[in-house]
Amino acid sequence: MTHAEEMAISTSNRYLLAGWMSIIAAVLFPLQFIVGIVQGIIGARAFHIKGPIVGPADFLGLISTALAVYVIIMFRQLLHERFRYHGVDLLITISIWWLIGFQVLGLMLKTMLLLTNLPELMQIVMMLGLFSVAMVTVGIVDIMIAVRLLKLREQMSDLLSAYVFLTLAAGILEVTIVLSPLALILLPITSIILGVVFLREKEEAEFV
Repeated sequence: MTHAEEMAISTSNRYLLAGWMSIIAAVLFPLQFIVGIVQGIIGARAFHIKGPIVGPADFLGLISTALAVYVIIMFRQLLHERFRYHGVDLLITISIWWLIGFQVLGLMLKTMLLLTNLPELMQIVMMLGLFSVAMVTVGIVDIMIAVRLLKLREQMSDLLSAYVFLTLAAGILEVTIVLSPLALILLPITSIILGVVFLREKEEAEFV
């Protein structure tokens, strides 16, 4: 086996892993919300806890975040290898740190609210404040990434173009804050599309 063939197999395996991770992340995202609702109901009824609760939903969130970080890193690698494009490297790095920061800050805030006896209204305001700041910042980054990637539209497959346009739509919804829940609906869809893009790229890498 030649070095080029070994490189092709290694690349195809990485794309295969990234594809399935992206699809798994898409499944975990709504599951996390469902578990979170059940978690809140159990906490309120069984333990008489009012406010955010740290539990299984947060564990799923950590897994989802880890998968998302890997997928984004692989997406950056795909842009390098397929298009020789580095125009969104910094923005993707910001997205990675945003994902990590949002997860960490969210857990810290929930833990603090769980351990303190703040009024329920104050808890709601603090959680909404974190959510609003997070949505605006990630929305701006998503819009900037999508706009820059549109320069590659003629070289992209239809699936990758759809991913870029959905990312742009999600970013616009996110910065409005009010419509940001609609963006949360788009996220699993974009994740599945990106997963299929990786799986197709894996096949092309094997063919080459």
